[in-house]
Amino acid sequence: MRRILFLTLSLLVALTVDAKKPTESLPENDTAAEPRSGLVVSDGQIVGLSTAPAFKKGGFEKYWKWVVSRVAYPKELEEARVGGMVRVKIIVETDGTVSVDRVLESPDERFTEEVVRVVENSPKWLPGRMLDAETGEETAVRVSYVLPVEFKVRPQELVDPTTGRYQGQKNLKPYGS
Repeated sequence: MRRILFLTLSLLVALTVDAKKPTESLPENDTAAEPRSGLVVSDGQIVGLSTAPAFKKGGFEKYWKWVVSRVAYPKELEEARVGGMVRVKIIVETDGTVSVDRVLESPDERFTEEVVRVVENSPKWLPGRMLDAETGEETAVRVSYVLPVEFKVRPQELVDPTTGRYQGQKNLKPYGS
């Protein structure tokens, strides 16, 4: 955990130093053009957020857990034992609403529809804010994230044949007990 925190802080410091140089414009469909969490591209410069977007007193990780807990596996794909990763670029707008910008990866359109359904029905965030150097005021800004949702095929030996429901592991205590 410390190593990840150290690497993240090192990357942030390195990107802040590089933020003073203008960035080359990249093609719109190039995934390298994706802004990193906590960074905003403004006038060709990468600048930091003064306040990151917040979701229910948490950040992106809490939102990711919220989405994953509400996504339903499409029945026909589960029966056909199809799985895979869906990655969508979401944008937290200046009013706190969340929208899907584009789909980056998806093994099947039905997986994409399910993820988009959950994202479009999500509650509002507190928007990200950036300090305006000229006025000295904080203004709300659009912030994008890449949201990965993995659909895993469950092992058939763990499905109860009488109910058709997934049973999970036996003798497993619930979290926090």
